[in-house]
Amino acid sequence: MRTMNYQYKEPEKPKQIIGLSGKPLSSSYEAASTGSRLGSWGGNDISPNGTDASELARLRNRSRDMERNTPWTNRAFCVDVANEIGTGIVPKPNTPNKEFNSELKELWGDWQIHADADGVLSAYGLQALAARSRRESGEVFIRIRQRRNSDGLPCPVQFQIIEADHCPASLNKTQSNGNKVKSGIEFNAIGKVVAYWFFKNHPSDGGNLADMVRVPAEQVIHHFIPLRAGQIRGRPVGVQAFVKAYTYDKYDDAELVRKETRAHFTGVIERPDYDDDDYKFDPISGDPIGDDVMVPAMNMEPGTFPSLLPGENINLFDGDKAGSNDMDFARRQLLAISAGYGVPYELLTGDYSKINDRMWRGIMNQYRRELEQAIELYTIQQICRRMWYAFVDSAVLGGVVRVPFDYSKKPFAYKRAEHQPQSWPYIHPLQDIKALQLSKEEGFESRQGIMARRGRDAEQVDKERSEDAKREKELGLSTE
Repeated sequence: MRTMNYQYKEPEKPKQIIGLSGKPLSSSYEAASTGSRLGSWGGNDISPNGTDASELARLRNRSRDMERNTPWTNRAFCVDVANEIGTGIVPKPNTPNKEFNSELKELWGDWQIHADADGVLSAYGLQALAARSRRESGEVFIRIRQRRNSDGLPCPVQFQIIEADHCPASLNKTQSNGNKVKSGIEFNAIGKVVAYWFFKNHPSDGGNLADMVRVPAEQVIHHFIPLRAGQIRGRPVGVQAFVKAYTYDKYDDAELVRKETRAHFTGVIERPDYDDDDYKFDPISGDPIGDDVMVPAMNMEPGTFPSLLPGENINLFDGDKAGSNDMDFARRQLLAISAGYGVPYELLTGDYSKINDRMWRGIMNQYRRELEQAIELYTIQQICRRMWYAFVDSAVLGGVVRVPFDYSKKPFAYKRAEHQPQSWPYIHPLQDIKALQLSKEEGFESRQGIMARRGRDAEQVDKERSEDAKREKELGLSTE
């Protein structure tokens, strides 16, 4: 009998953590342990911009591909933008001068339909496109384009949406004046953003590094959500769900094709013996192999049954039991996908079968709380206020409004504005309205504050109510 010789090796010990004293420390956290269970879990040590600069273009391309071809991704974007922007976040001037407020409000109404430098969208349409681009591409740039009074606009300014691809994340260099360009964004010596570098044409349309333009930072709005301190470029929404959404979509499509193919076959007729003529037919399609052979395949009307020859037997295929638990499986996958995109499962899929109205209220309250955070901290702060400031400056410099005498001394006081998002529909109209009424009567909220949260201007509502009362009285409709 042959004996095998084995050389024993001591197992490799996990690396120890060395403390400030130079002595090894044991892991204080189970998640930081390096034993057999977690030893293979490395976790890359990458700076906030290291990973994005190298992989951002691929993430954007895959996000857009799924938006075009995966229904859940497109639905997630549509739901989010509809709830975040709705029909527009409306500015309400709040300066010390009421006449100036009125002029700005009227001018904005005339100008906002001309806000797009491309001549396609209104100011509110630009908000919606920017919010969608932020989700799809991770970020978007909006260029402030000053115009001449002779251009015939109500206010001499417009805005141009620029896709993230125009600012190459791969562009890194040092300028002759010492400024550093990181991921297409130029910083001065103290780390302040001073300019953005853009391709004149989209990279897919022939843009190249030799054909770029430097745009000062004061002319650019960069809209994105930083997730780490020091992050300078944004990443698409839903990256955690990309793999699952892509894989599940392929599985679902393959399952559909399998069912379609399987549906063509009902059963077979078995015979005890086969002769040479039986081999003249294709066993799958039943088509004759030769031109002079008649097809033995049997086509029957619903409800009929064939008479068989002696010795023949019908073997019907069993029902398609594969996928009998498909709904539970699909729900688990779509729950994970909806979590990755930050959209409630019910809004993503249209499946409300597992919830009641109280559960729906809780789901929507949490979803709206997260949207409120994005609206207030990013959409209003980055887009709405910058657009409003540029609008007011252009209106003043262009001489299209009467400027208060002390405007130059406190310009920011005359740029104050409250931005009112469109209100969300009531979940339960009767209960919600009564709750608002009770909140006002008990002194917890003012009517003006409630109207602002509903996306309405209290002064405008009062004006409309007064006009209604006057018209009813003139027409003899009033009961007073």
